Amino acid sequence: AMFLALFASIFFLAGGERIWDWLLAMVPKRQRPRADGAGLVAWTTFAGYTRGIVIVAGTNAVLVAIGLAVLRVPLAVPLALLVFFGSFIPIIGAPIAIVIAAIVALAADGPLVALGVIVMIALIGQFEGHVLQPLVMARAVSIHPLAVALAVASGTVLAGIIGAVVAVPVVSVIYAVSRFWVQTTPRLPRPDEEEVDPTGMGAA
Repeated sequence: AMFLALFASIFFLAGGERIWDWLLAMVPKRQRPRADGAGLVAWTTFAGYTRGIVIVAGTNAVLVAIGLAVLRVPLAVPLALLVFFGSFIPIIGAPIAIVIAAIVALAADGPLVALGVIVMIALIGQFEGHVLQPLVMARAVSIHPLAVALAVASGTVLAGIIGAVVAVPVVSVIYAVSRFWVQTTPRLPRPDEEEVDPTGMGAA
């Protein structure tokens, strides 16, 4: 799967515009501007979400690593990496990482340090929720928290950990494209234009 993703990515980067133009050529002329706009909205939403979640996850990981180092909790770097990857799963990823970090601190340094870890990561969570998310993610993803929770739950049930990671960007893209599609209208053809059926099969 990784090899196929790398192979496809090379061609998408090298000839993405030509591939998109080829796909648009199969869309009826009066719908092409609308389809082109929907594709741009989908790409902008996905790219914005990806950049935002990487920034949020990286910030969380750095802050957790600093806090664990200050508290002298062993395995600070691996635990920070766990928080980084856990941040890619909204709602449930960070709490799971918090529990694991607290268990390590409890086993290594006792209950007071474990409590300090929980308080520290809770403060980081407040910083993420009230500062990072509004500043970084609000422009890319504008869906209700209930939709986020349902998407993560559905993705986890359907495809496990991978489903949990990709659920929110998929729902965000679908929502953004749906809004764009509803709010726009197809271009009316000019009298001298003839509608071409790309399938060659004619009207059903």
